[in-house]
Amino acid sequence: MLDRSLMVWPKGGQGQPWQFSGFPAKVRLLAWSEQPGRLAPLLASAAAEAVILWTQVRKGAKAWQPEPLLWHEKRVNALAFAPGSTMLASASSDGSVALWDGRGRMLQPLEGQGSSFNVLAWRPDGRHLAAGDANGRWWLWPVSVPARERERGSAGSGFA
Repeated sequence: MLDRSLMVWPKGGQGQPWQFSGFPAKVRLLAWSEQPGRLAPLLASAAAEAVILWTQVRKGAKAWQPEPLLWHEKRVNALAFAPGSTMLASASSDGSVALWDGRGRMLQPLEGQGSSFNVLAWRPDGRHLAAGDANGRWWLWPVSVPARERERGSAGSGFA
């Protein structure tokens, strides 16, 4: 779609799709959390310098609640949830990397001298985050995922 919106279909493709709209620019990135939510996992999207964290709060047409994560000064180039967690990393053309909790609060900006971060990758156990910049340089940070962001049991493993 070219109208700055996004469509998500319920589990099994049954029923009407949800339409996400109001993005500041074309949506360039999407990432799902592995951590099940009450109704569905968190969805993160990036458009221009904005990251938007979406939470399904109810069933029906207006089911998803957006939480804008505004900190980056230039286009966001990478999004990645820590494995088994709701902690989100975002990387930008402004040379910044940020860690966010599952409620949209910034946990920590990560320092590096990247000219423009283009890629993020979590170690499978979630203890390190790697970021690569436009000049082919890489950074590796040790990360401690807070317990409240780690896996916890939930009935909402799919989409309601």
